[in-house]
Amino acid sequence: MDLFERSILMFDELQNELNDSEFIDGGIRLELVYECCQIGIEHGIAVKTLLEASLVTSALALFRVQFEAVVRAYWLLMAATNNEILKFEIKSLADLLKNSKAPMVSEMIQQLKCIPDINHIAAHFEEFKFYHLKHLNSLVHTGQHSIMRSKLGLDDKLYSNIMKQSNGLSMLAAQILLKHSYPDKQRYIGHLRTQYRDCFLFDEDISPEEKARIHAMYTKS
Repeated sequence: MDLFERSILMFDELQNELNDSEFIDGGIRLELVYECCQIGIEHGIAVKTLLEASLVTSALALFRVQFEAVVRAYWLLMAATNNEILKFEIKSLADLLKNSKAPMVSEMIQQLKCIPDINHIAAHFEEFKFYHLKHLNSLVHTGQHSIMRSKLGLDDKLYSNIMKQSNGLSMLAAQILLKHSYPDKQRYIGHLRTQYRDCFLFDEDISPEEKARIHAMYTKS
C-alpha cells in the first residue's frame, strides 16, 4: 500500500473517531476553534487528493491554506482576546461583508510563542513559516513558484514530504478536537502516529547534515 492509500486509511480511522466523539460546549471561542480544526483536516484530505492527481500547484496552494487554518485554530484557542473572538462571529449576511481585520499568520505565531504550554508547537509553526511560506505564498498568488511548479511538478521525495507534513498539520488540528472531547481522547493521536509512522515526517527523519544544508540555503535567500 502506497503513502496516499495509507494516509487515506488513517484519515478514515480518524474521522470515525471524531464522529464517535462528544465535544465540550465552550461557547463561541470553542465553536470557532472546532470549525478551524475541521477546515484544516478537510484541507489536508484535499491536499493529498490533489497531489495524487498530479495537480501540484493547486495542492501546494491549499497546503498553504491548511497551515493557516491550523495556526488560526491554536491562536483562537490560546491567544485571541474576547474582542478578537467576537470579530469572527457571523450573525447575518452583512457581517460577512465587513472587513474585520485579523492577525496575519506571522503575528499569530509570535503570540503563540509567548505561551509556555504550546511553545513546542509554536516552534514547529515558526519553522514551517521559515522554510515554506515565501514560496507557498507565491503559489497562492500565481507568482514565479506557481509557474515553475506547473512546469516541473514534484519529484518523489517532495511529493512524499509534502503529504507527510500535511498529515502532521491535520493531526495538530485533530489533537485540539480530541483534547476537548468528553472524555479527553487526545492520546488517540499518539496511536495514529505510531500505527501510521510512515505517513509522517518527524525531525529525526532529516539528518543534521541535510538540515544544515537546507537552512544555509534559505538563510542566504
